[in-house]
Amino acid sequence: MKMKKWLSFLLAAVLAALCLAGCGGNQNSAVVEEDMNQCPEDSYEINWYLMAEPQSDVHSIEAALNDYLKDKINVTVKINCLSSAQYGQKMNTMINANEYFDLCFAARWMLDYVNNARAGAFVALDDYLDSYLKDTAAGYNEGILDCSRVDGTLYALPVNKEMATQYGWIYRKDIADKYNIDMSQYKSFEDLEPVLAMIKENEPEMNYPIDWSIDTAPFTLYQSENFIFKDGTYPDDTVMNIFGTPEFKQACETARDFYEKGYVRSDVLTATDQLQRMKEGKTFVMLQPIKPGKVQELFKDSTYQFAQTGVTQPMIDYLAGTGSMQAISATSKNPVRVARFLNILNTDPYVKNLVIHGIEGKHYTKIDEKTVEPIENSGYDLYADSWTIGNVFLDYLTTAEEPDKLEQLKQFNAEAKDSRVNKFLLEANDDVEQRQAEISNVIDKYKKQLVVGAVDPETTIPEFLEQLDVVGVQEQIQYNQEQYDAYLKTLEQ
Repeated sequence: MKMKKWLSFLLAAVLAALCLAGCGGNQNSAVVEEDMNQCPEDSYEINWYLMAEPQSDVHSIEAALNDYLKDKINVTVKINCLSSAQYGQKMNTMINANEYFDLCFAARWMLDYVNNARAGAFVALDDYLDSYLKDTAAGYNEGILDCSRVDGTLYALPVNKEMATQYGWIYRKDIADKYNIDMSQYKSFEDLEPVLAMIKENEPEMNYPIDWSIDTAPFTLYQSENFIFKDGTYPDDTVMNIFGTPEFKQACETARDFYEKGYVRSDVLTATDQLQRMKEGKTFVMLQPIKPGKVQELFKDSTYQFAQTGVTQPMIDYLAGTGSMQAISATSKNPVRVARFLNILNTDPYVKNLVIHGIEGKHYTKIDEKTVEPIENSGYDLYADSWTIGNVFLDYLTTAEEPDKLEQLKQFNAEAKDSRVNKFLLEANDDVEQRQAEISNVIDKYKKQLVVGAVDPETTIPEFLEQLDVVGVQEQIQYNQEQYDAYLKTLEQ
């Protein structure tokens, strides 16, 4: 089905963008400035929270880091690792209770960067960009920091990594080679169906030929992200309820059809082990967000061969600047010193690799100048979390990765299409909070079961749309349209 060039309205993204009730502001109004060329006499401990699995030998890294930083900026660093399952709740509890910490991972999808920034949870960094963070700021591609701003102000530094978003097929290469399947020729789930039918018939040891979750189902190729279809098309600037579009209906019908034909697992609504099953060779293909080296990251220790190919065009969307960030807490007692540490983290290869790989000879073996081999059961390895911590272009690669991965990432960013809506945010409005909560509840009730194919769209979509109308979706669309029109005018200036 040809994509209609509409400007769509994804209510779930809108809910994330609107401000929750809150007040506050930067509690460090009297910031003590420091000489960038001097090492301060007084030591300061940085209390840093990472979204990563706890490491048994983290104290060794802290000791090495503290020794290295003592004569540079005179800080000690306390590394607190929280699993992704714990991170959001723990950090939001600390923020809401106004508890002290210095530095943390934040994102639009985790720790609610936009709303917490508006509520005063993080230090504004604009005044630091020409001083304490000057070297870091110089390393970003043009426009990325603007994508990170909230109402014109920068409250966190984006991790310098792949900035584009692209979706593609990740698939078992051995199976594709066996049947001479060129996966690059398939640009939709509908196109892929004959392949799935053939594999289901000829590869009985596979539980199912395809798998997906709510974020990687057929709807993913249609759905909007901050009012834009993922293929990057721009329509007539009309905000719409995407759940009422023909594209949404077709995506749900495709998912339901595949579900009923047994191409996808029957417990898809509740399953959480999609990647593990893929790793075990029990699935042929999945749609995933991809980048250079993604297959090696996901399946480096699998016994099967996997490959990837793009379906959508790489695009610099709203997640470019807010998908992974480091933010200084408004409760920090010395935000300037923390900013100086953040600058070192993003510009000093020794510090970045110490934090992600650990200590040479203890946690990894260095193969050559740019390549390392992790030591099993060493007690420390945060390399899988590097994308949440700091400039990935400083990273030592592992032997499981392609040697030119970092060059590929740079090219990936350079060739990506720039979305004109990647700086758009809805303004806070207390009057819409109740309506937003009610809309969110309706979406949570219906969306997942529809997009994964667990229910009949013919009967469920009309019910879904009716319930959205009851809770005020049309009023919300009008509100969003006014906000978007105002944003478009700023682009003309």
